[in-house]
Amino acid sequence: MKMLLMAIDNSPVAEKVIALTLEQALALNAPVTVLCCIDPAYSACSQPIEIDAGEDPDDFVAAKDEQNTAEMVVRHALAPLLRAGVNARGVILAGEAAETIVAQAAALRASMIIMGRRHLSPLNRLLKGSVSAAVIERATCPVLLDVRKD
Repeated sequence: MKMLLMAIDNSPVAEKVIALTLEQALALNAPVTVLCCIDPAYSACSQPIEIDAGEDPDDFVAAKDEQNTAEMVVRHALAPLLRAGVNARGVILAGEAAETIVAQAAALRASMIIMGRRHLSPLNRLLKGSVSAAVIERATCPVLLDVRKD
């Protein structure tokens, strides 16, 4: 059975990544795990936080810290998947983003990782590094990037 891993964060490309994942999940009839990585320094929990689909993200108050923001992002991503009938669940993991995404894909035996690209400037790419480039380099399954600019 195919399994899709959607890696998402609180960035402007998130909506595009959600739409692309929904399209792929429906086309492949595949379940989806929505993953949001957070900095371990901001995590109050050393264990993964699992989130079930079905709760309306509009019911939650605006988040004020990274872990709460991650939870809101995952719930927001799960809502359209659930409405479309896609079997989906969410996970929040603390760790370096690229490393965590690749490890989670391996653990799930994901058939594809779907994520966005931020179009960093050359200076920011040098200073921050590119998560999408690191995932592509390390992943053992295909990586589908939404690279469209607004």
